[in-house]
Amino acid sequence: MSASTTASTTAAWWLAYPDVWAAEQAALGAADATWSQEDTHDPVEPDDGPGAVPLLVLNVDWPHPAAQPGDPATLRLRVDFPAAYPWFAPQVVLPEPLPGLSRHRHPVTGQLCLLADPEDWQAGSTLAGLLTGQLPRLLAAGRDTGARPATLALEAGAEAAWTRSHLSLGALLVDTNCVPAPEVPGGWADLITVSRTIAPVSALITLRGPEQQVLWESQAFTRHNARRISWVRLPDTPADGVDGAVLWARATEQLAELGGEDEPNAVAVLVDSEGPGRRPCEEWLLLTRGVPKPRSLEALLEPAEPPTQDVSPAEVGGGQLSLFDGDEPAMPAHEVPAGTPPRSPQVRVRRSYAIDRDALTARLPGDPARLAQATATVVGVGALGGPVALELARAGVGGLHLIDGDLHDPATGARQLLTIRDAGSPKALAVALSLIDVNPHLQLTTGLRPLGADDGRELPGLTASTLVIDCTANPAANRYLAAHLGVTGTPLLIASATAGAWGGAITALPAAGGGCWECLQLHRGARTVPWPPARPDAQLTPVGCSHPTYEGAWTDSLGHVALQTARTAIALLTAPAGATAAASGNPYGDLQVVTLYRRGRPVHPRWQTRQLTVHPACPLHQARRRRGSQ
Repeated sequence: MSASTTASTTAAWWLAYPDVWAAEQAALGAADATWSQEDTHDPVEPDDGPGAVPLLVLNVDWPHPAAQPGDPATLRLRVDFPAAYPWFAPQVVLPEPLPGLSRHRHPVTGQLCLLADPEDWQAGSTLAGLLTGQLPRLLAAGRDTGARPATLALEAGAEAAWTRSHLSLGALLVDTNCVPAPEVPGGWADLITVSRTIAPVSALITLRGPEQQVLWESQAFTRHNARRISWVRLPDTPADGVDGAVLWARATEQLAELGGEDEPNAVAVLVDSEGPGRRPCEEWLLLTRGVPKPRSLEALLEPAEPPTQDVSPAEVGGGQLSLFDGDEPAMPAHEVPAGTPPRSPQVRVRRSYAIDRDALTARLPGDPARLAQATATVVGVGALGGPVALELARAGVGGLHLIDGDLHDPATGARQLLTIRDAGSPKALAVALSLIDVNPHLQLTTGLRPLGADDGRELPGLTASTLVIDCTANPAANRYLAAHLGVTGTPLLIASATAGAWGGAITALPAAGGGCWECLQLHRGARTVPWPPARPDAQLTPVGCSHPTYEGAWTDSLGHVALQTARTAIALLTAPAGATAAASGNPYGDLQVVTLYRRGRPVHPRWQTRQLTVHPACPLHQARRRRGSQ
């Protein structure tokens, strides 16, 4: 039997576990419930590919456990058993809503929230046991008009709009501050396309009133290739399901009242919703309309809107723009083959996501506001510096300057952020572009020449940085930065990993112990500080180059060193203003050394920290003492 044949004959759970299925049927019968199995196979357009496990869907008539006036005596439920049943809970749907059942039932799908957490399901339970124990509690809680004040306060306000609508793939990126005054009924909005990799993602960059006055403007995106669409405010959105076609009809009616276009292809609508803490607010949805494509994978991932001719954003009355590419233009009526069924327009609803700085850092601990005021320079954005820069961007640092004169080689992809799509690109620029996708509020600059070949242009910016992070693994760069930044007192982190990724080290300067970079080299020579191990045969020297590199992957010490460097950097960047070297806000110590290989075998990461003290033979400190004695 071939592998494909084996995969296609995977047994359904009720065949693999006949005792479980027998117990399910017995429990349903004991509860006076009746059921029928629904045919889930579509002979025309089957959804299941080769090897798909058959699904079980039951239509269950369940005796109403707490009927109220006007309720049916029996509840018609639809139960979807997962392919991995009984390990995971079944999904129970109440297709027809009950009067007064305002909570614990999804307004669009009708799914019931029978479990506080899906992980509460026990593999030995049955559907009948779940309904017997939880359905009465759900009905009581969902219809309770005398709930405690704390519960009512928690559930005050409308449901989030995106939970009440069937959403299409894609998104609209919006700043949470982009909410016009209540008296503004609509106007114009400028959008840019951010990505179409899987589904269209747009960002709202300018909001205008009906007379073209600017109401709000984004600071995160430019107006390059912006497109203009209409927007309208739709108050009194229904509290239950929000149908895309209904929203579209209401939006076009509002546009007609405002003197807008008759048949737009896209409209942004502002609808009733809820914000953090269940407070009532308004939320953006992006509506687009087009002709559905034939059923295919591409139809699931691509938008349905037909293309239209692009016009300048200033040409507001010149025809509505389609935001996204789609099908071929519609065929003229006289060319359509006889008997071809018409395809009705399809309205797609896309949810808005907040991307302002506060929204992006809301889940971060510490003091994001202080970090937003800081500027860091990362020298070398390869296997260590690239991930360090990424973590700083995620944490919400205000500014980053990236210095690297190298071009990306895809052969290093095992340990770098960049991919084969970036082959031959300046490494600093390619990393910068990827960071903008993480934090569009980041102030990013790049230096595309290596330190030492920059004609000295980088040094003023280095000394003005809040923190400099050296990830070059270049002794010349280490000494250069340590010497020049030591004069200005600019904090410096030097991070490196050893050959074979057996270990690594992070040095913080100025050191609380008073030592300098030259002191560290003397301490290492005397073995008075820890030294990370290195694999003896892991050094590599590329053809035509005398600069060696080494074997090592991100999953080895490179990841440990990069993440610990980022932690140390964030601690320094959020330290209280005016902190001295002795109280720099660095809780990790002057010298951090990690070991991942010991006594001939890999070991769990072991970090050691030391104070970097003055070495008595350091010529720099001897020179200072001589100058001080004169």
